[in-house]
Parts: sequence; C-alpha cells; structure tokens
Amino acid sequence: MKKSVGQRIGFDFDKVFVNYPPFIPDALINRLYKKSNRELSYRIPGKLEQKIRIFSHHKIFRHPIQKNLSSFRSIVKKNNLHTFLISGRFGFLRKKTEEWLERYKLKPFFKEIYFNFDNEQPHVFKNEIIRKEKIEKFIDDDIDLLIYLAKENPKVEFFWLNPGNNSRTNLPQNIKMIKNLEEFFTNYL
Repeated sequence: MKKSVGQRIGFDFDKVFVNYPPFIPDALINRLYKKSNRELSYRIPGKLEQKIRIFSHHKIFRHPIQKNLSSFRSIVKKNNLHTFLISGRFGFLRKKTEEWLERYKLKPFFKEIYFNFDNEQPHVFKNEIIRKEKIEKFIDDDIDLLIYLAKENPKVEFFWLNPGNNSRTNLPQNIKMIKNLEEFFTNYL
C-alpha cells in the first residue's frame, strides 16, 4: 500500500456506511430522490413523505454496511488521513442521522462532518464542501452526482461505490468504480 500521508478524503454517508431499508429496491429510492428532468436535481419531499422517510430511518431499517465500516475504521487508525463525512441528507433527517452516528461511534474518525441540513441541492452542497476542504478523493454511490462533481473538480479523484458492478460507459477520467471501501483503501491509497 502506498504511503497516504495527510490525504484529504471525503465520504458520502448513505450506501457507503449505512444501507437503505431492506426489501426496497435501490432504483425505487433513487427515483424518489431525484427529479425526472434532464438536469441533475433532487426533490425535497413534502410533509407527509418526510414523516414516512423519518420512519424509514429507524435503526431497525438502517443497518450499517459492516464491511465498509470495518475497513474504514482499521485503515483510518493506521494512516495519517484527514477524513470528511459529506452527505446530502436533508434537514428533516437530522435527529435520525445524529442517533445513527452516536450508535455506531463514527464521529471520532472524521476531521469534519457535513450534512446538508439547510436543504440545498445535494450536488451543489457537496461541491461547495469539496472545494472548501480541498478534498483530494471522494467516495459516493450516486453516479449522476459524481459525474457533476468530476466536471466541476477535474483534479479531484472520485470513486463510484458500486457493489453490484453495474457498468457505465463514458465516465470522466477522474471517476473510478469500486466495489467497497476495502478495494478503495487497498488500491487507491
């Protein structure tokens, strides 16, 4: 493994550390989050849907992705990395998010934690934080968002966390596909 002194690495939250609810297809969740137009745009749910989504974020539905958590904790302890949690989660999930972070004791592993609790468009929010914190590498599961970020930040390396190995052609050169965080730490640090 290459020496990774002081690298600034950003991580998304959902589908990187915490899984979606069981029995609900990822495609359905993605369809609910994104607006169906040609430009990248995410919808902020109305009050009723917010209540449903708060319920779906109960701890019995949102399990950690153990393999990623384990890899992350062991590598961060051994290396001089500056890690940042950068999530597009909206403000109505603030309480459930804080509870999850406390339950799985993740906060000490990050230099800074950023959640989109002011309800900006997630891709705009993440772009601002990546630039502000001078992130060198960023891991996310949302390929549409990563394509946007890669174009806005050509010197940053982006990693598409894609455990199903769904292929996508014509990705920008600064996006690489990975199956899990272990692969990221083994091959790209």
